[in-house]
Amino acid sequence: MRVFIIAKSKRHTRIYYYFKKAFQRQGHQTRWIKYLKLKSYLGESLTTALVDMLMRISRPDLLFFHGRDISRGLLLRAKKRMPVVMYFDDCIKGSSRSLDQVIEQGQQADIMYLTNRGEVPQYRKWGVNARFITGGCDPTAHYIDDSPDPLYQSDVAFIGRPNTTERAEFMQVLSDKFDLKLWGSGWEKYGLKASAADVYASEYRQICAGAKIMLGWNIDPTVELYFSNRTWYTLGCGGFLLTAYTPSLEELFGRGQELDWFESVDECCDKIQYYLQHDEARQKIARAGYDLAHNEYSYDKMVEKIIGDIREKGLRVKA
Repeated sequence: MRVFIIAKSKRHTRIYYYFKKAFQRQGHQTRWIKYLKLKSYLGESLTTALVDMLMRISRPDLLFFHGRDISRGLLLRAKKRMPVVMYFDDCIKGSSRSLDQVIEQGQQADIMYLTNRGEVPQYRKWGVNARFITGGCDPTAHYIDDSPDPLYQSDVAFIGRPNTTERAEFMQVLSDKFDLKLWGSGWEKYGLKASAADVYASEYRQICAGAKIMLGWNIDPTVELYFSNRTWYTLGCGGFLLTAYTPSLEELFGRGQELDWFESVDECCDKIQYYLQHDEARQKIARAGYDLAHNEYSYDKMVEKIIGDIREKGLRVKA
């Protein structure tokens, strides 16, 4: 099968690079087009015409795209020739400024994948064929680093920015109680120091290896099964993850088995204190989380699901 991916680079998460490699590992010829980057050089009309010409010449069997990263005109042209599948890894709260565009693109897609289950019914009310998918890890990028640099060592670490006041206040409390390292920009505004403003794949592995406890905290903790792709990346790198509870999280993980969670600042502090004193339990959970992520929730598993769903829907794609 020939696959076209249209999406941004996403240098930090590398989502579409991992999707490209997963499609290729399963034998599909895959071309990744960074439409928005081309548009910044050539303008929308010329970029749309150029990519449309590439599709006519290459005749792909599937277009896989990220919401907002493709023009409406190009999407409509592609839809006449092949199945078009959209992937969107954000929640409504996190995409409020561009929600109308996301909905419009989703309405044109044969399938729109959301990495949270709670918002699927709302998108369906808007006329979108929305489905839930979990996110995943990549075997070539997410693995255990056995010798992290001392720079990355800490009792507790969090990767991300202070996107909400609640998150920032939470980290202020933890920084007073524990050896906490923050990785991401914007913390200075809250009187906190970050070890680095940007984190890339190789550094992510070292942070997970160097920290005894990796923290998870989502933009909107009320959305069912919504959590950052850092959940899968952390587990995939062998990190022990202690994360804020998301509704129905227990459907995917056993509490205290592949990871653990908390529902308040006080409970989080108690859990941190416990796991810092119980190395063996923490390491056992981290290993189970690593195995689960790579065996059941890799990008390869996601690609298998996407291809299966397309065929189940009766859309024509090659084997």
